[in-house]
Amino acid sequence: MSAVTDVLVVAPHPDDDVIGCGGSIAKHVRDGARVTVVIVIGRERSALDDSVSDAAFAAETEAAAKALGVHRCIRFDEPSRDFVLSRRVHLDLVRVLREVRPQVVYLPHDNDDDVEHRMVHRLTVEALWMAGSEFFQETGGRPMPAPGLVLGYEVWAPMARFQYAEDIDGQIETKVEAMRAYVSQLRHAAWDEGIRGLARYRGALSQGSGHAEVFQVLALGAAPATGAGGGGGSRD
Repeated sequence: MSAVTDVLVVAPHPDDDVIGCGGSIAKHVRDGARVTVVIVIGRERSALDDSVSDAAFAAETEAAAKALGVHRCIRFDEPSRDFVLSRRVHLDLVRVLREVRPQVVYLPHDNDDDVEHRMVHRLTVEALWMAGSEFFQETGGRPMPAPGLVLGYEVWAPMARFQYAEDIDGQIETKVEAMRAYVSQLRHAAWDEGIRGLARYRGALSQGSGHAEVFQVLALGAAPATGAGGGGGSRD
């Protein structure tokens, strides 16, 4: 992991990257990697934050990315609840993959309760294959080498089984700070308290104490494939 220079995080919605792997993002940045975040689906307004303008919400997203040290945040702004896995959105993600050429990719795990999270999981797995193929020349760029590591993170539904645990004890405050940048989302629920509590539970479960994020390992030095096992580990 110390040799990683480029990381790509694919998030279904704004703040999913912070909840799912914000501590790991901050750790990659600390270690000198450039982290690019793609947010696939645009904002869904609610009665709790309808008074917040789109510009103000975009500023929250930018503030969260800045808190984590994200190099670039790309928003596709696909429509919520009308989102479809079209060729166009696949090609949009292939373009980013071929440009960034990441060694590590994060995406939602394959069994999240939110249907759009599962759709973005499918989108990313397919786009990874497409980006590495000799086809889809309309996206530009050369075929991308397979990432060394592809990890599925948890947001809406904690994973029953995971294969990798990341110690984020040194990054938990940064992760919470990034979540608190989403002031409008904290009106829905105390997400800042929730991510701290989940990280403490995962830390106790995987390493006896501290804070951790856990992941489904979808690929290790090869093209991604579905499937899950059990256990855990961490990097210093």
